[in-house]
Amino acid sequence: MNQIMICPSEIKKKILLKNQESLTDVKFYSKREFFSHYFYDVDEKTIYYLMKNYHISYSIAKEYISYLYIIEDKDYKSDKLNFLKQIKKELLENNLLILSPVFREYLKDKTIDATSYYDLDLYEEKALQTKQEIPEVVLNFPIYEFSTLEEEVHFVCVKIRELLKKKVPLSKIFLCNVTEEYFFTLDKMFSFYHIPIEIPFQNSIYSTPIVQEYLKTGFLDPEKNDFVTKSLRSLIGQLMDLDEDEIKREILIEESKNIRIPNIKYREAITIKDLKNTLFEEDEYVFVLGFNQDSLPKIYKDTKFISDKEKEEVDLYPTDYLNKREKKTIAYLLSKINHLMMSYKLSSPFGKYYPSSMIGQYQLEPKKEELLDLEYSNFYNKIRLGEMLDNYYLYGEKHPQLEILNGQYESTYETYKHAFSGINHDTYLKELKYPLRLSYTAINSFRECQFKYYVNYVLKLGDYEETFAAIIGSLYHHILTLYKKNDFDLDKEWKKYLETKNLSLKDTVLLVRIRSDLEKLIDVLKTQQQYTNFSTDYYEKECVVKVRDDIFVEFVGYIDKIMTYQNISDTYFTIVDYKTGSIDTHIEPMKYGLHMQLPIYLYLLQKSKIFDSPIFTGIYYQNILFSYPTWSRKLEQEKKDNYKLKGYSTDHIEILEKFDHTFKDSELIKSMKYNEKFDYHSKVLSDEMIYKITEYTDKIIHETTNSILEGDFKINPKIYNKEDVSCEFCKWKELCFMKENDQIYLPKVEDFSFLGGEE
Repeated sequence: MNQIMICPSEIKKKILLKNQESLTDVKFYSKREFFSHYFYDVDEKTIYYLMKNYHISYSIAKEYISYLYIIEDKDYKSDKLNFLKQIKKELLENNLLILSPVFREYLKDKTIDATSYYDLDLYEEKALQTKQEIPEVVLNFPIYEFSTLEEEVHFVCVKIRELLKKKVPLSKIFLCNVTEEYFFTLDKMFSFYHIPIEIPFQNSIYSTPIVQEYLKTGFLDPEKNDFVTKSLRSLIGQLMDLDEDEIKREILIEESKNIRIPNIKYREAITIKDLKNTLFEEDEYVFVLGFNQDSLPKIYKDTKFISDKEKEEVDLYPTDYLNKREKKTIAYLLSKINHLMMSYKLSSPFGKYYPSSMIGQYQLEPKKEELLDLEYSNFYNKIRLGEMLDNYYLYGEKHPQLEILNGQYESTYETYKHAFSGINHDTYLKELKYPLRLSYTAINSFRECQFKYYVNYVLKLGDYEETFAAIIGSLYHHILTLYKKNDFDLDKEWKKYLETKNLSLKDTVLLVRIRSDLEKLIDVLKTQQQYTNFSTDYYEKECVVKVRDDIFVEFVGYIDKIMTYQNISDTYFTIVDYKTGSIDTHIEPMKYGLHMQLPIYLYLLQKSKIFDSPIFTGIYYQNILFSYPTWSRKLEQEKKDNYKLKGYSTDHIEILEKFDHTFKDSELIKSMKYNEKFDYHSKVLSDEMIYKITEYTDKIIHETTNSILEGDFKINPKIYNKEDVSCEFCKWKELCFMKENDQIYLPKVEDFSFLGGEE
């Protein structure tokens, strides 16, 4: 083979298809393949070495490596370049750069063609002994301006349907310069127009349940052989020889983000191409979208690790040269396309945009086209009519095409029915992720309003927002799982937890008081431990109960703290749930499936078989963070009372005394007093009542599970004792359009008579 051709894979395919017989003496390389042989290659061991020895992240290690091509064995003025020289020297000495020593010898009698690349840097051109000269061109092609991204995509859909009507094959039509912000709209609009399109959704294996489960548990099913499992297994094998688990884990995470799950492939469909990496034929049609500033051409900025000043010492082109070349390259590539249509938008859901500077530079004249399509998509036309009617009735804006569309279609405006109309039961059960894992939060959401559950847990529209309150709550929970350890260091754990959090100045100031409160809390907990024979055996304990046999449903909960006392074969237990806000210990609303957190924890511990013979002692909430009036004369007493346990205790004196030595006038349990009998305010439960609460909780969980599996998600918010427990803080109020007759009014429950006996 006397000729070497360096080109992107897309161009390689085209060249081979057109010249199969005449290219038997040609060796093809991508740019990366060629330079990994010409200079060096790296693997995970190289990255691991830099991360470990220089205490840097994966991304920084990769960036350092990318610049080592240009580093020579000489002294530089720049400290940064000398630093890179030292790194390269270390990697060479430790055999961590993979060299191909005979490759340059192999190239000596070869001719090299790299003309398909228009973005070679100076060191690459020198290595290839080439200089890509880009000719000046005159541009003359249609370009269209649209107010929104959706209008731009709509225009493209109509034009493609016109091409298809002229018998142009789908395989001859391409989209270019399509960034991720277009993906959702393209997917939606092309389906409206029944145009198959392959959209390169950048889904990596990192986000899959298989990888997430492996990162959490270290388990990988040996029987599975799907794409994700095989890719993960291969990646694990490559990292096998690395020592430090934390670094190895970071590399695995970052590498898994780079492994893309293959997208759906059609026999024939519109495809998205890279303008620089594709050769378009004379009979092919190309739509270039997003001809906007900072998108096309790409704008280079002097913000790289090696700046323009430092580039004077190495073979890298400065930023101004790259920007000039980029404009010439884009213009040249566009000029080579025979059937070209360009467009740009002025806005999208992501922001405002400006037209590309090339429009003025090449004196192009954008057209503004109001597109009326009554032929290709009745469905989308009806959507547009609805939007126009909205603007007309709400804001008095009359779209020029409103009368035409309104005359063409029977209007259903203002005929919306808000009631949940149901879902296909078979499809719903098929699409559920098994095991279906329910929790207190899920059950409570369903009992408050079934539609709220549907939005949160079926549609999964809610995103977790890490607020400052959530960060502090998690921090407290984290510290409270560690504080009893012999090597516990509050400063260390506090800093370690917060170092990755992005906190405002106000938050940082608040942390001073919060830290002081945490120290006080730890002291209180240590003091409270002196009042009990119970030990704290479990923190953040996961409890799992199987709910259904025919369908894989599990009920799952994490109990903050389980305290136990062992007496021969019997295990006495106390459950403590930490709270960072106000506490309501009344569990009587469990009649309606509400306020069931403590009963559910009791149910989980009794039914999950964690202990062989569990005997109830107490279920409590405990304030770990709360607001308090600094002006109060009884501040210290109020703080002390707030830290006490709040909830329900056993009525067996001999058991309670082992848990709380001070139960007669308790220092541990709020409102607990005993003098020959329990005080009126003391909350105690008999064994019979514990059994009834557990069985009633089981009944509520099974009823709710069955309703969830039936897809019963009607809009039915609850008003308990004249208090709105469903909608007041619900973020989906504007989604359900709840009406007053949807509300379910529930009278206050005064006792436990609904269980079949009073307490």
